[in-house]
Amino acid sequence: HGGCTPLASGPGGVAATSPTRKRDGGRAVLAVVAGDGTAALFETEGATVLRAETSLAPRRILEAIRALPSRDVLVLPNGSLSAQDVVAVGARARGDHREVTFLPSSSLVQGLASLAVHDPARATVDDAFAMSEAAAATRWGSLRIARERALTWVGTCEPGDSLGLSGHDVVVIEHDLVAAGVSLLDKILAAGGELVTMLVGADAPDGLAEQLTRHLDDHHRELEVVVYHGGQRSDLLQLGVE
Repeated sequence: HGGCTPLASGPGGVAATSPTRKRDGGRAVLAVVAGDGTAALFETEGATVLRAETSLAPRRILEAIRALPSRDVLVLPNGSLSAQDVVAVGARARGDHREVTFLPSSSLVQGLASLAVHDPARATVDDAFAMSEAAAATRWGSLRIARERALTWVGTCEPGDSLGLSGHDVVVIEHDLVAAGVSLLDKILAAGGELVTMLVGADAPDGLAEQLTRHLDDHHRELEVVVYHGGQRSDLLQLGVE
């Protein structure tokens, strides 16, 4: 991460049928991403990008691994695959005489934190360990709008409610999206933090990130805040705390 200049996201596009290739020494990092701005971020950091705007069929990531020129591949699934699919894809890829390691990134912001410490000069096992540690040390959450009535850990949400999720669990239900974001940030920051990364989705209302940043400036002045326009459609805003 660096600087606080948001990246402009282009118009949403159809997921590519094949990844953009990029060689990183003898080792490749393959990242599954959503959104034009997010893709640009990962590519700038040296990753090969596989676009998956909604769901991802396991065969697509296997094909992407096979298309890479590198035998040694680190994969950032970023929450796109189930644990069962990770095991299956990894086994088939290694059957092609490749060294494939799936890293434990459950979200785009964890993937970014992981990629930030990637060092192709390190031994693969050491690089994978450092990247896994960075992902695990990043607490993450997201803001979404409820599409249906559902029972959550914090009560029942109705269609149109603003939801704040910590990881995969709903921890905030509000009528107002900014209020939900403020409450979610305060909950995640209760355990501390030094850097907050916000990844703004394609459908986020204007000013959302600015209002949340203003709250952090007023109540958590010790934090560094970085905002990127990711353009993902899976959530209105995704945030990571390191």
